[in-house]
Amino acid sequence: MDSRAAFIKIAYDRMCKPFLKRLEDPAASQEECLRKVLKRCKNTLFGKQHKFSDIKSIRDFQRNVPLSDFESMQPYILRSMRSEPNVLFPEKILIFIATSGTSGTAKYFPLGGQRVKEVILEGILGGLFFLVHTGCYDVMDGAALVVRAASRLKQKIGEYEVAHFSGAISSFPVPGRLQELRRFQLDIGDRVIPPQEVVELADWERKMYLTARYAVAADIRTVGGVTSKSVGQLITIRNEYLNRLLSDSEVDEKTKAKLRKASSDGVINLRELWSNIRAVFTGGVSITPYRRIIRELLGDVVIWESYAANEATMGFQIFPDKGLIPVITHTFFEFIPDGREDSEPILLCDVKRNTRYRVFVTNNAGFYRYDLGDLVTFTDLDPPVFGEISRRSAVVDIVQERMNEEIFLRVLDRTCKQFGTSFVDFAILPELTIESVRHVLFVEFTHPPDDLTRFTEVVDQRLRAASFAYYTKRKQRALSRPVIIPVKPGGFDFMIRKLGRDPVQGKVPRLLTPELSLLIPRLKS
Repeated sequence: MDSRAAFIKIAYDRMCKPFLKRLEDPAASQEECLRKVLKRCKNTLFGKQHKFSDIKSIRDFQRNVPLSDFESMQPYILRSMRSEPNVLFPEKILIFIATSGTSGTAKYFPLGGQRVKEVILEGILGGLFFLVHTGCYDVMDGAALVVRAASRLKQKIGEYEVAHFSGAISSFPVPGRLQELRRFQLDIGDRVIPPQEVVELADWERKMYLTARYAVAADIRTVGGVTSKSVGQLITIRNEYLNRLLSDSEVDEKTKAKLRKASSDGVINLRELWSNIRAVFTGGVSITPYRRIIRELLGDVVIWESYAANEATMGFQIFPDKGLIPVITHTFFEFIPDGREDSEPILLCDVKRNTRYRVFVTNNAGFYRYDLGDLVTFTDLDPPVFGEISRRSAVVDIVQERMNEEIFLRVLDRTCKQFGTSFVDFAILPELTIESVRHVLFVEFTHPPDDLTRFTEVVDQRLRAASFAYYTKRKQRALSRPVIIPVKPGGFDFMIRKLGRDPVQGKVPRLLTPELSLLIPRLKS
């Protein structure tokens, strides 16, 4: 065993094995997690108002603290914006985080040092689990292509700077006791492409091109970021930049020779260009439609998932092909079956397989019984494993058909496979007019299907098969056949930029308004 592998084993034994041990008793681990949050935050404004000091049990906590959402938290956030200390968490506010606004207008919440430490620790844990359980130690010998947001936005809230979460976290120093382990957080450090000065660029087109220029010259071993964004970056590098790179005087001759060897017909073969590519780290959106396209682009790489919201890290992958394990040490979870809003919340130890749940979290970031707006199912219970994940705001319900985004994802993925194409992202415009009631799907394909009419018919057939409610509404003619509108390459990023948001962080809203749909550039038929 070489010195690096020995060090990784020591770090794994010290940090990962205790986490695995806690998974053996999720109920006790969750109770301990909640107790630590309440003890730490009992003297905050929120903690005093909700009598954290008097809480002796989970039942006490549920009685004292109501379920919350962003609207109910907003009075506390506004007080924090006015520099009032000790409102939601006890430490100093470092920065304000701007959400991507996927379910509406952008929102802001304060970020403290404890949450930063936890995210960095989670990143190191995830890296160690990946290295030990896949054996891909050689990823540390090359570079990582990471699609991430700028460290700061050009705005302030009172005395505080503002950033998107991924940009903010990468800008804070690793705590001293974790410095030695920082190499195992595989999306930070000098080996990351592009360098920070490129990440900070406001000119999106230049940022994309310079990222490509750095990437083609590097020995890329891993790719990471919000899945839809990193896949979009890879497609752009493959399809759009070859001639520009070959004529660029800043690209050295060795790299140009490598590009010529790895390309044909104006397209770069990324598998040949990066022959040592090993893994793609995914998160932010469902992986369902991206597995096939990732393998088409990069070959048989390891796909390693995480499930993180701005407000809380929900879960990460520990074992290959196992699914996502809840981060039970940093987040206290509660669940309510979807569609049964009058039900009492249950704990992680009480969930059942194949039931769709709304997720509520409590943590050191100042969120207490907070509705994340996500829907999850569990595919396993020993230990608990997150399966399907979708946004609650992405449920389409024009005429009580109640279709969630996972249904559309799976149907589009299967239909694309049948027609020999893939898609980067999609959004739905629920259209309700005198003439028709239908779903209008805006789809950014890697290349549009040859027969879009037939493609749409197959999508309609599969939606009928996937949802009895949809089948019934179509049979009753309460719904018309869906319409599919191909989006220009990069069209969703264009829409996000038009909204004044960073395309790296801003996710595509699954449900569109008519106004938003007009911002999306369409392919001409």
